[in-house]
Amino acid sequence: MIQILTATLNDGTPIVLDDSIQREHLRTWRTKYQFHCPQCGERVRLKVGAIRIPHFAHEAESACSANFSEGESIPHLQGKQVLYSLFQRLEKSPVLEPLLPELAQRPDILVHHEGEPIPIEFQCSRLPEDVKSSRTQGYRSLGMEPVWILQTPEKFKARPEGMGLFSFSAFHQLFFTKSLSPEDTLLTLSPETKEFHYFSHLLPIDGNRFIAIHRKLPVHLQPFPFARPKLPDQQLLLHYYKSYKIQRMTYLQRSIFLNRRGIQNPFLRHCYERKLHPTELPLWIGIPVKGNRAFSVHDCEWQLGVIDLLRRFQLSPARVPIQRLRRFVHAYAGSDEQQIEACLHYLQFLQRIDWKKEESSVNARIEKEIVHILTERFLAIQSEN
Repeated sequence: MIQILTATLNDGTPIVLDDSIQREHLRTWRTKYQFHCPQCGERVRLKVGAIRIPHFAHEAESACSANFSEGESIPHLQGKQVLYSLFQRLEKSPVLEPLLPELAQRPDILVHHEGEPIPIEFQCSRLPEDVKSSRTQGYRSLGMEPVWILQTPEKFKARPEGMGLFSFSAFHQLFFTKSLSPEDTLLTLSPETKEFHYFSHLLPIDGNRFIAIHRKLPVHLQPFPFARPKLPDQQLLLHYYKSYKIQRMTYLQRSIFLNRRGIQNPFLRHCYERKLHPTELPLWIGIPVKGNRAFSVHDCEWQLGVIDLLRRFQLSPARVPIQRLRRFVHAYAGSDEQQIEACLHYLQFLQRIDWKKEESSVNARIEKEIVHILTERFLAIQSEN
């Protein structure tokens, strides 16, 4: 049975079930009015139970059901109600569940800001990447830039605010956006608590693990366009670096004990050839340069590969042919172009330090340079070398 939040009366008057209407009033409406689907015109029933949120329902055999892209879970209905009420408060002329005939597609909400329509999509269920991309491109073909909001993952709802280590699945990462900050941000909504959760200033570690700042914002305090995360200060950037350094050492220690390929592992083989224990890797290998998320492996792994490339072909960081980098990144899963871009950022870093020296005397300068990298990355400013 298809569930919707909008209907019309016999005279065409639109009815929207937002979260401000009391259930007692709805039960009265149910005895006084007849409701119709705004799309197909069929009769729909107003259902007002004790547990599920109020909604309109088509009959199970309704032909209109094919025009709704997915089933309506309780969190999805709640989220749409919360967002609709938010945009009403902000006077953004929200329209709930409108049909866009050109796309045969329904955004959860369509709002208007400065004369421009903006589709709002609240995503609760898993969504294939190609489907999300197709919907986004459909909106863009009409000149609209959609805003996607993910339901707050259960495991993060009780997490304290502040900086921490988070694991974001490939599905979560589909909703990373640069519209709120120079670097990726994940914006989520918890309909039950009526809170937005921001995960900002994401610093990749390896795989799905990130250092990030978690903040909560009650719905009633949210503006539109959505609030931007507060920029980290210098003290927090130092905390970032210390946390990254700890995770780097944890990775190096783990690489020995959890490795099953022995010397066949490229990272360990490079360490062996340089007569280095992994935990003795110089500080300038394993740097959180811009674009490092293009690699799914830890920065130590691919950057040691870059160093090996320089040594093998006796190259200067300032003179590495793109074709060499193209062949190098081909061994890693992911976008070659994005990985080459990350390699170029790392080579620029090597040019700014005396990378052939491995004495501890250069560590202080390297650490200062890393904090500069984080400053450029998160604050989008040019730092002095």
